[in-house]
Amino acid sequence: MVVLCILLLSCGASAADRPSGKDLEFRLKSVDGRTLGPRDFKGQVVVVDFWATWCLPCHVQARVLEPLHKEYKGKGVQFLAANVGEDEKTVRSFLKDKPFPYPVLLDPEDKVSTQLGVLQLPTLLVIDKTGKVSYFQAGIADAPTMRKVLKQAGV
Repeated sequence: MVVLCILLLSCGASAADRPSGKDLEFRLKSVDGRTLGPRDFKGQVVVVDFWATWCLPCHVQARVLEPLHKEYKGKGVQFLAANVGEDEKTVRSFLKDKPFPYPVLLDPEDKVSTQLGVLQLPTLLVIDKTGKVSYFQAGIADAPTMRKVLKQAGV
């Protein structure tokens, strides 16, 4: 039974499980004091990386996304890093040594991540240029996969 639960949790979300509509209108405080969310980047592809400071696979995912951020800069793609379940002080302390090159959002009480159905970290959410979810997947996505996902999203 435990193995079955692990397998189910590690599987990608089906189209029915993907967040949509009002779920995607979330906005969160960023560590630089702004309030941001996907709707602030209409007409662009938005990549939201749900992560936590204690999550080692999240660190790997961040190292995959950083060069992609540089590669797609100015090409209609906005990257966001949404920290899940940690207070601002913890996140700021982590960012001193390992800064992100794109906005870091705070979801300290897991409200947005829970609403969206984020069950594991890291989880990537990609919203296409029309505002629809084109990718919602837990686990680490490598660079070739992300390039394919971004192309399918309209980049």
